[in-house]
Amino acid sequence: MDPSHITAYVNFSCELRIIQARNIEFIKSTKNLFARLYLPTGNDKRIQLNSKSVSTKSVPFWDESFNLDCSCPQEFLENLNQQSLVLELRQRKIWGSQLIGKGDIPWKVILEAQNMELKKWLKMDLVSGSECKEGMFSTPEVEVEIKIRVASVVEMEKQNKRRLNNWNECGCKNGHDHQAWCSAEECDIFAFGAALEAF
Repeated sequence: MDPSHITAYVNFSCELRIIQARNIEFIKSTKNLFARLYLPTGNDKRIQLNSKSVSTKSVPFWDESFNLDCSCPQEFLENLNQQSLVLELRQRKIWGSQLIGKGDIPWKVILEAQNMELKKWLKMDLVSGSECKEGMFSTPEVEVEIKIRVASVVEMEKQNKRRLNNWNECGCKNGHDHQAWCSAEECDIFAFGAALEAF
């Protein structure tokens, strides 16, 4: 087999945190305000994530996190560099929801940030037709935090091996510490569980 055709896989971990919104006084009603995230997955597809709704007339505060972990081809990260994370500020209605504002962050900015971590106030571009109070206008913003972790599958396998080796220090029949917390049978069960984790 030609080594140049072997697909390299990476483990991609993304933590997204929607913290709060500001400058939303112009909205007629701040009840049932929520944020919606769109994450690209390749092939023009994307994942949609909705925050909880907040019903408050003060600062809308979500402090809600989403964690996504996947194993993906190296090309996924290269394609991600050309796309954006999209965030919408929306208001729930009896039927569905109404879009109030929309903003995006290029993934390239996130991936090139120090330690691939970014925390910022994202400006929302207002959508025409939003129910706004007259005479009041300020750009709504949503504070977000994004943390990305990327590890090669080889690195992950090494971590799993180290974890598996730690299971061997359990006090089982193989002569380890006999005062340990598990019996020989329990040790075998836990070692089997750790082996499954490795896959």
